Amino acid sequence: MPEKTRMTCPTCQGKKIIEGVCEVSSEWRGSSSDDALDDSQCTPDQECPTCKGKGYVEV
Repeated sequence: MPEKTRMTCPTCQGKKIIEGVCEVSSEWRGSSSDDALDDSQCTPDQECPTCKGKGYVEV
């Protein structure tokens, strides 16, 4: 039986997660009176769907 070899995951490049993306726009800025301005929106980090968070795929 041939032995399986490991290859770095092509989707996440071995990082195990896919980092979220943040975008900034002054249109999203709230109109609250405090100094905290929230003009960014971010997607959460996700486990890589290709390698299931292992960082490698078996070939």
